[in-house]
Amino acid sequence: MIDGQNIYLSAKTRGAKPDYSALIDSMYSRLITRAIIYNVSPEGIDQSKFVHTMEKLGFEVKSKRPRRLPDGSVKADWDMQIAIDALALADKVDIMVILTGDSDFVPLVHALQSKGVKVEIISFIENTGNELILAADKYVEVTDNMLIYD
Repeated sequence: MIDGQNIYLSAKTRGAKPDYSALIDSMYSRLITRAIIYNVSPEGIDQSKFVHTMEKLGFEVKSKRPRRLPDGSVKADWDMQIAIDALALADKVDIMVILTGDSDFVPLVHALQSKGVKVEIISFIENTGNELILAADKYVEVTDNMLIYD
């Protein structure tokens, strides 16, 4: 499961884009039951090429448009849906790999572990809360070979 916005923005701070093929390779030679990327699709931006590329890599792409809040800010949070999907899949997998640095997922990690699922987190170390790293059964840092530099 990929928290698309978190991974994209973290890569952007390094002046790069995620290399999703390399990120999948970082999951080793496991049988991947289901690969889902949760994508934010801003209005007026054509993401059809991105979606097509991700589907060719074997990802299910879930997209949604951000919504404008009364204070003028924009929000497109996938956290709840990621948690719901992860828990729904928990009885079908032994290991769940989540690409995010968002420490809001610590309770999800613990919930999955309580169901016997080992949880691996892949993220950018500089954008990952220490509590998420400590909660995971395994932590993999995104390295430069998992990124595309312009």
